[in-house]
Amino acid sequence: MDDSVLELKERIVDAAIVAFNESGARFTLQEVSRLLNISKKTIYTCFESKEALIEAMITTGFESVKESERLIIEEPNLSTLEKIRKVVVIIPEKYADLDFKKFESIKARYPKLYKQILDHIETEWEPTIALIEQGMREGVIRQLPIPVLKTIIEASMERFLEGELDRTSGMDYIKALDWMMTILLEGITSEVV
Repeated sequence: MDDSVLELKERIVDAAIVAFNESGARFTLQEVSRLLNISKKTIYTCFESKEALIEAMITTGFESVKESERLIIEEPNLSTLEKIRKVVVIIPEKYADLDFKKFESIKARYPKLYKQILDHIETEWEPTIALIEQGMREGVIRQLPIPVLKTIIEASMERFLEGELDRTSGMDYIKALDWMMTILLEGITSEVV
């Protein structure tokens, strides 16, 4: 695939993110074409359907997460705890303004794609687990069963993505992730019990 087609696909995905942020999974390819000032036919030369475009958004998002994760892990000026916190709550720059409440619309309209999101959350934990193990070796994290910690984080991410906290507290996804990590890393007590 030549660079111009790859660039067009990237522009279409970026515009779809904007349209998704406004309308959730109900966005139309017409909205995307208007944002880019191209025809829907041009979009169909890159993506066979709206579902394929949403899938590309998801794939691109998680690829961006993995790249950002790699950069964080390689950053020599961050402590192990800082790396763990940043890796777990990472949101790539182009997705930072995304209204995560809209992901519920993917669950309703495209359950297979929503399952892909959950599968991404539940897999590829090796770098994070390696950081946690490093923290244990360094003594900055106490010895604990990593599968339990992983399950707590995964379950929290999934519930936050479903808008659970947004409905009850008005807290958005990113803020909820940040609080989750604060609680996990600092605990809930103000003094040692």
